[in-house]
Amino acid sequence: MAPEIAACLAVTGTSVAIAGRDPGRTDAAVDTARGLADGRGEITAAPIAPGTFADAALVAESIVEDLATKRELYAAIEPWCPAEAVIATNTSSLRIADLAAVLDRPGRFAGLHFLKPAHLTGVVEVIPGPATDAAAVEVLRGLAEQMGKAPLVVRADEPGFIWNRIQFAVLRECLHMLELGIADAADIDAAVSDGLAPRWVAAGPLATADLGGLRTFSLVSAQLNPHLAAGGDVSPELTARAESGEAFAAWTQVAGPAVGALRREALRGGREIAAMRKALGG
Repeated sequence: MAPEIAACLAVTGTSVAIAGRDPGRTDAAVDTARGLADGRGEITAAPIAPGTFADAALVAESIVEDLATKRELYAAIEPWCPAEAVIATNTSSLRIADLAAVLDRPGRFAGLHFLKPAHLTGVVEVIPGPATDAAAVEVLRGLAEQMGKAPLVVRADEPGFIWNRIQFAVLRECLHMLELGIADAADIDAAVSDGLAPRWVAAGPLATADLGGLRTFSLVSAQLNPHLAAGGDVSPELTARAESGEAFAAWTQVAGPAVGALRREALRGGREIAAMRKALGG
């Protein structure tokens, strides 16, 4: 996601360097980022070396989702950064406190989690750890707003934060329905894409419960909750397909670029609806 994040930052007028271990991949990432930024801002390539970080105001890490690997990187780069620099991680699941354990200045460390594609989506999660300074949170909130994104400030340092907890809870139930034979993959996807998703764009799940009547939702919850997926194991439907390479939706394997264009259009429309919702007070 580095090129997408770099593009988000560049369009604010920020000077951005993409630092990587492999010069060829780093140069390619810069080319991609410049295209996404449509020529706005300054984006350059740099090595992971002391001089790259000497004047950094923000370091946004977006490497493999592995605790030890991320900690190794932070331990290396923190001494190279100015004391007031904010180091942010794009982790999607790891606790901020666990990542910050190797830092001398954990108060200047937080999560800045982008939803892919980062340059198009309208929200970004700001995740303080137990030691994160309030000033660092405000820096990231302000930066999110400069990028034209709504900052979602997470109030508890729990794995998955906000949207991944929602996404994987929904995915777990979708897989559970496949296992039970309640519906096939295409109809489950359609129930979300064509049913729930448009409703939730207008009003999120909690606001939808308000609109539908909280007493009704409470009664239905009491009836359905005992039947919903609740286990901690990964679904065999998911692991089997991950090992075999068999997709749930075969069309996604041959229509990748077109699906990307479709997603861009959906995100554009969603941001327009979000602006209308905010005008109503939502």
